[in-house]
Amino acid sequence: MANTYNIPTMTAGNLVELLTDLYVSAYRSGRLSSIPSVALLGSMGVGKSTAVRTIAEKLTEELHQQVDVTDIRLLNFSPIDLRGIPAADADKKFAVWLKPKIFDLPEDKVHILFLDEISSAPQSLQAAAYQIVLDRRIGEFELPENCIVICAGNRTTDKSVAFRMPKALANRLIHFEIVSDFDSWYQWALHHEIDERVVGYLAFDNSRLNTEPDMEELAFPTPRSWEFVSRLLKTTGKTPEEIHGLIAGCIGVSNALEFESWCRVYQKLPKVADILAGKCTVRVKETDVIYALISSLLTCISSRKDTISDRELENICSFASQFPADFSAMFFRGILAIDGMNMKLTKISSFAVWMKKNRRFL
Repeated sequence: MANTYNIPTMTAGNLVELLTDLYVSAYRSGRLSSIPSVALLGSMGVGKSTAVRTIAEKLTEELHQQVDVTDIRLLNFSPIDLRGIPAADADKKFAVWLKPKIFDLPEDKVHILFLDEISSAPQSLQAAAYQIVLDRRIGEFELPENCIVICAGNRTTDKSVAFRMPKALANRLIHFEIVSDFDSWYQWALHHEIDERVVGYLAFDNSRLNTEPDMEELAFPTPRSWEFVSRLLKTTGKTPEEIHGLIAGCIGVSNALEFESWCRVYQKLPKVADILAGKCTVRVKETDVIYALISSLLTCISSRKDTISDRELENICSFASQFPADFSAMFFRGILAIDGMNMKLTKISSFAVWMKKNRRFL
């Protein structure tokens, strides 16, 4: 799908899959250095930086080697900083350039050079990036063969500091616009231990994942600010009401109050331990409670995916089968998104029974 920038739009999850496949194929065919540099555009907090780190994680798994990211914020540099410092050669006849430490990249393994906030850099500094993205070099220093170059920045329409990219630079890049998408974020959240209350709330109301801020607003919901909320909850171990000021500082006062109100639903939930043990006979009917419970169950399964027994999984799936079909389908889609759970589900009789009746919902 194209937009006003005449570039494809996709979710962070789809981008990770697309670029991971590209880089793996290029590496195995010995053509990684021939792949053009990539530019990611998108609103604040939509997941551009996270997508780059996730690509590194996926490449680490696929290539069986550690793939690291060197994150360079161009706004913090000058064109001279990128080139290096001039110094006299051994004979003191000519000047040579001492490359910056940030470009001391490994020669023997895949590495990602991430030029973040490129659209926030003045055009004079963007121009200094020409050589990196096109020729894969800085002055006398050439990037290693297995170095991947990815750029990222905000759009000029995002109410942020953003300069229009020179056409000469734009034509040297493969462009993608990253858009917010709940399903993609949901799968990411299950794999990255996002607090179950945050996951449950956003599953209940997808529109709260990413909102358009007013001109004067400083705190507003984005995938990044919700990740901050999750970190605060896990770090403090306190209820949302007890750390209202911290949460409001991330997503805004009104959004924090709505989130805190919704979190009181958790007081109505049956104990996950009882569901695991097959001792829970409660029939959950309220919509908000079901959303919250699905989040709790999936968080439990994700955290115990390597140790959960077939009996415990059978008990959970049997309990979730009581939900209305669209909700139980949400639960089973969540399990299938967790690494290693696909094969385990094939042994669960309650899942097989549910599939016979409700396959169309998946």
